[in-house]
Amino acid sequence: MREDYKKQLSGQIEKHFLDLEQMILEDIVRRIKKAGKITSTADWQINRLQIIGYSSEDIEKMIKTTLNLSYPEVFELYDKVIDWEYVRNKDIYEQVNAEYIPYEDNKELQQLTDGFIRQSNDDLRNVTKSMGFYVDYGGGRLVMTPLSDIYQGYLDQAITGVVYGTFDYNTMIRKVVTQLTNSGLRSIDYASGWHSRVDVAARRAVMTGVSQLTGKISEMNADKLGTEHYEVAWHAGARPSHAVWQGKVWSKEQLVTVCGLGTVTGLLGANCYHEYYPFVKGVSERNWSDSWLAEQNRKESIPKTFNGKEYTLYEARQQQRKMETAMRAQREKAVLLKQGGADPDDVMLAKAKYQGQLGEYTRFCKKMGLQQERERIYYDMRGRVAPVPKRFRRFRK
Repeated sequence: MREDYKKQLSGQIEKHFLDLEQMILEDIVRRIKKAGKITSTADWQINRLQIIGYSSEDIEKMIKTTLNLSYPEVFELYDKVIDWEYVRNKDIYEQVNAEYIPYEDNKELQQLTDGFIRQSNDDLRNVTKSMGFYVDYGGGRLVMTPLSDIYQGYLDQAITGVVYGTFDYNTMIRKVVTQLTNSGLRSIDYASGWHSRVDVAARRAVMTGVSQLTGKISEMNADKLGTEHYEVAWHAGARPSHAVWQGKVWSKEQLVTVCGLGTVTGLLGANCYHEYYPFVKGVSERNWSDSWLAEQNRKESIPKTFNGKEYTLYEARQQQRKMETAMRAQREKAVLLKQGGADPDDVMLAKAKYQGQLGEYTRFCKKMGLQQERERIYYDMRGRVAPVPKRFRRFRK
């Protein structure tokens, strides 16, 4: 990161972006090594590095040094990507120079930095506001433990990667889960006495944290536009209490009084994927009309049957999440049995149960008209757990 950037960023936000730079560079190098060329994703990552404040000359030197290439080899990589029809910014590769975006002109980075500050109450730590591993010392006094500091660091890193547009949700959630499980953690404990599996807690914290940060940026933009109104986004299968206000326009006060902004169960609360955007009355147009919303609510309330039980769309999605959680737990059990030297038949039985769950999941999604989200099952990065088909058939006999 350039010195003029460091001078204008606090130590903690500087750390967020330095960590992000390292992740981006590692990802670029991994992709170039694997493919032998600058791939589409690597090209995207290189563009994100430039927006952070790197010059094309800085980027060229980083690629050369990290990959241990000669300049002719770097030029060969660049020549290939320049000829690619869908390259995002040819100037990065064609006009290598020391020019970069000064921080005072970098509106995108400034907006993101301001959003971080608002979301984290100026201390730029715990952007997700997770209370994992806090201890209740009585009288409502929650004390941070060393584990909570580590956990928040992993989550903040994930949030930075997602909101900056460098990595997708699933990539960063897998990274957090892997970091936590590699350290031996299997569950997250909260001061309230609640416990969550690592994969469940990490996804909830990252998804909710990103939504809340997006909300802060939306409020900043609304201030600039001089409006007090927002349109809340709509998504299919919303919980009933959210379906009544999604897709509509509300004042800033109504976001709190009607939509429950700031509460655990309301807008931007736990497991809420809604977002809201500035709406200028008399200028902006609604994305979802009242009649369209009413028709969607009617359709989603019509139940479908699976194994003798009826599910509305919301209930079907909740069941889908339960099935995914159960499969992750079963995958973990099968792997731990094998690692612990359990009887091979017990290991195979655990794997066979997982295979059965996977089949049930496939049938359920098809019947309910839901898209399978198997990436949620594979957050653990344990690879293949289901038994080899021949062994599975032999075991069933």
